[in-house]
Amino acid sequence: MALGITVATILSNKTVAESASSVVSECTTVDGSAVVALGIEVLLTFHASATLGATVKILTSSDGTNYTTVSLMDFSIAYQNATVRASFNVFTGHKYYKVQVQNLDTAQDITALYIYSEPQVLS
Repeated sequence: MALGITVATILSNKTVAESASSVVSECTTVDGSAVVALGIEVLLTFHASATLGATVKILTSSDGTNYTTVSLMDFSIAYQNATVRASFNVFTGHKYYKVQVQNLDTAQDITALYIYSEPQVLS
């Protein structure tokens, strides 16, 4: 048996409008069946005139269709006048995962949103 990590893009080049969230159905599902550790990496660009950051929400499901309405975990990304890359470790033990990004700024969009999963799997 060996541990391996295969990085996958689960959301690619999306825009999140002001005071809105990314669309959960557009995020590829991460199968947690054989996952022993799970990393999530988020890449996004804040508008230069923005003043507030973003919240990354980890959602789970037991059937791959109905996702939690209350997130398993939330991660804050403070506003920076730049493109930001942030990584998070996620609690394992759930069958399926999706990631949602909430734009906290009330006047500016987040652009170039990419989300990557980094599941460590025992094979």
